[in-house]
Amino acid sequence: MIRCIAIDLDDTLLRSDLTISPEDKSAIRRAIKEGIKVLLASGRMVQSMRPYVRELGLDVPVIAYNGAIIQEAISGKILYHRPVPPEEARRLVPIFREAEIHLNAYINDELYMDELTEWGQKYAANAGVTPHPVGDLCRYLEEPSHKLLAVGEAERIDWIQERLRNEFGDRLQFVKSKPTYLEILAPEVSKGAALRELAAGWGLNRNEVMAIGDAPNDVSMVAWAGAGVAIGNGVPEVKEKAVLVVADHDHNGVAEALDKLVFKQ
Repeated sequence: MIRCIAIDLDDTLLRSDLTISPEDKSAIRRAIKEGIKVLLASGRMVQSMRPYVRELGLDVPVIAYNGAIIQEAISGKILYHRPVPPEEARRLVPIFREAEIHLNAYINDELYMDELTEWGQKYAANAGVTPHPVGDLCRYLEEPSHKLLAVGEAERIDWIQERLRNEFGDRLQFVKSKPTYLEILAPEVSKGAALRELAAGWGLNRNEVMAIGDAPNDVSMVAWAGAGVAIGNGVPEVKEKAVLVVADHDHNGVAEALDKLVFKQ
């Protein structure tokens, strides 16, 4: 029996226009009424997730920053935090400057960057947050970052991902959440690890958990959950780990997943 559902936001629950369909919203509200814990699990900042938490009427914590944080979205209380160490973050800044690839850093749920580039503007608008261009990002990396994020052309992101994996080894993780987004995370951070931690705190085993996602950063939670679901527009790696593949994010895939695996219709 499914007692907990973790849902990715971008390109999973959110349609191309960044809204939630009435059908998906109705299915989520039905699940909540039936006593199922429904939570959002995203690479986004907590402040960027909060409007959707309110819209859906969720009363459980969110998994944010790709699993680096479990936080109560409304109160702001942090339950779990695995940040990028400052010394590692500072090593990254000159690498991205030299490569001319935009880099975001996230400290205390705020967005920082060297300069407000076109990529930075586009990202902030999509996330619905205010960016802080600070001139020299290294000066703001004296305390841990929830994560860092490189944003750029897909080919450049592929190139820098391979370079950084070779250079940093297992000291950091470099995972794509979109073809143009490279997430930089502390070791062992993932949505799957955070979901496992949260479920354990609720006394749930993996067979009582559903996870729905689309991107490489969703593989860990889709693979761990007993009912892992890939949205139709998802990448092959997610579909390979899923027990069910549903319609895409523009055609009520989340509602279809709940109908088939939760409501048994």
